Amino acid sequence: MNTPSEVPKAEAQALLERSIGPDAEFRPQQWDAIDGLVNWKERLLLVQRTGWGKSTVYFIATKLLRERGEGPTLIVSPLLALMRNQIQDASAQLDLDAYTIHSNNTDEWDEAKRRVVDGDCDVLLISPERLANQEFQAEVLAEMHEEFGLLVVDEAHCISDWGHDFRPDYRRIRRILQELPDHIPVAATTATANDRVVDDVTRQVPDLRVVRGDLVRESLRIQTVELDSRAERLAWLAENCGELPSSGIVYCLTTDEVELVAAWLNRQGLDVEPYHGGMDGDRRSDLEDALLANEVDALVATNALGMGFNKPDLGWVVHFQRPPNLIRYYQEIGRAGRGLDEAFAVLLSGEEDDDIAEYFIESAFPSPADFELVLGTIEEADAPLYRYEVLQRANVSWKVASKCLNILRVENAVLRVGDGFERTNKRWSYDHERIESITAQRYRELGQIQDFVASDDCLTRFVDDVLDGSLDEPCGQCANCAGDFFPRTARDEALVAAAVEHYEAESWSELSPRYYMPQREGGKTKIDEERKPADGRALCNYGDPGLGATVREQYERDGAYGDELVNAAVSHVTEVWDPDPEPAWVTAVPSLAGEGRVEDLAARIAARLEVPYVPTLAKVEATAPPAELKNSYQKRWDVEGVFEVREPVRDGPVLLVDELVDTRWTLTEAGMTLRDADSGPVYPFALAKRTRW
Repeated sequence: MNTPSEVPKAEAQALLERSIGPDAEFRPQQWDAIDGLVNWKERLLLVQRTGWGKSTVYFIATKLLRERGEGPTLIVSPLLALMRNQIQDASAQLDLDAYTIHSNNTDEWDEAKRRVVDGDCDVLLISPERLANQEFQAEVLAEMHEEFGLLVVDEAHCISDWGHDFRPDYRRIRRILQELPDHIPVAATTATANDRVVDDVTRQVPDLRVVRGDLVRESLRIQTVELDSRAERLAWLAENCGELPSSGIVYCLTTDEVELVAAWLNRQGLDVEPYHGGMDGDRRSDLEDALLANEVDALVATNALGMGFNKPDLGWVVHFQRPPNLIRYYQEIGRAGRGLDEAFAVLLSGEEDDDIAEYFIESAFPSPADFELVLGTIEEADAPLYRYEVLQRANVSWKVASKCLNILRVENAVLRVGDGFERTNKRWSYDHERIESITAQRYRELGQIQDFVASDDCLTRFVDDVLDGSLDEPCGQCANCAGDFFPRTARDEALVAAAVEHYEAESWSELSPRYYMPQREGGKTKIDEERKPADGRALCNYGDPGLGATVREQYERDGAYGDELVNAAVSHVTEVWDPDPEPAWVTAVPSLAGEGRVEDLAARIAARLEVPYVPTLAKVEATAPPAELKNSYQKRWDVEGVFEVREPVRDGPVLLVDELVDTRWTLTEAGMTLRDADSGPVYPFALAKRTRW
């Protein structure tokens, strides 16, 4: 029998029916979780499969708590954009006033802050990084009339070092949870925590009661297909995506691949759109809405479209490339089949997948030397340093510097002062044992998904075992149990050839000119228009099928480039690019040793264009190997003043030829040297753009 203060299940049931429909019933353990949060003020770790209804639990709990005079719910999530539809549902179905504060909605901040401080907000959604923001602490947390009634930690596996996408700022949440008053309930939620992660989270955050359910969705039909060539995988998509039910998602590992795959599928008659983190928030929201409304056949996406996206009738997920571990794979296929009796998850995999996975494993943590360099640079400064000032003084990449600063800030070794960073008095040392253990675990996880692709056993049970689930029999419904749902090869060789041509046609890049020159003493100056090279081109992406693979093969061996690349370069310049006015002569970015294969390449391109080749430039100083220079500032200063004009400069437009390009500073410096010597317009051209995912 309920005491007067207890919320009866019937009241929560009424809210569930209001949210979902008159026939709605709680899934196993949902009422248990709501009861624990509302009536017993418990701290729960909800480990439940995607689509189970974790947001249903905490939104109904919020409504019940607010009706009893409790404060608003604070949701901390790394996926603000992808919780947008859940927030809209909470508002529409339960009449909850929900607000978010994040970097993409600054025009809404004042209203959100006022609502929270005045007690008119029911749900406030923020990123974990916002907790460290001094303005947020002072203007929101310190000014609230009442404390939060419920704390929700979304994607709680991020607290653990062993979670597949650990985020340093989640350590801040761990400290907040440890200091939170006992009467404030907590719902920490995740779909991707195995026993190791659960044990780590509950060790770091005491008194969490684990509410764990079955992790496998019975509607999913899983199959793996090994196709080494990405061109074969494009052909496979063309042959099979039209046969898949409803709408779906094609996952790729990189932004470039997303754009290229989307263009290919559109050419095959499918209506698809690319989706990745490089797009602005409004565009991504529009694309999510289009998929939700079945206005497109599919989105081709990076994992920017992942946790938090809820479409019950999503019929399929195809991975164009293999994810780095089974936990992320499970998470992504969990988008499909939530409200369907049958949905498909097909994993394509091939030759480059291990290279990409190993790159991200090795680059997950900066090296001890990187930490020492960043920390020492800040320590030596007389005033707080902006991030770009750290890069100017330290030879580290932007990504490495950001990771170092984030970790050092969370561990209180550096302090954020405005937009700059200064050293604190806290001693800090690199945790070799922890980082080596995590790296070793990442390689074990890579081995697991490699074994998964090659396995003849039940695929569903394989995933369930890795997640420490409860499935103890073969599922009877994956491809290894029930037989293949789709072919394991691309059947049309002409389609494979067309896919190679697609890579060759689509993987060229525009090389836009540099507009500003960084100064060693700080700041930057605009490059004069008469000195700047014009827009240029890179023929392909290094290593891509077709020309990219040919460039890589020939670059890595001694000797001249083959006629295939020379012919392709000339065809691109004359038929695809067609710069106006057209080049009247050709020169090369020279090596220090003098005549070499770049000069040979440029001379042969000139001969095919039927214009003179003039070896105008000479390299007069050595430069560092490209791999040794980690950021754009260092690469700029490394090439400063290294070229001189030795042969007469022609008046007309010139095609400036090099092998590979990344930051464009070598081509920029060579181009400015030509322009300073009164050349005509300079058109930079490189065989390939080097990318590192």
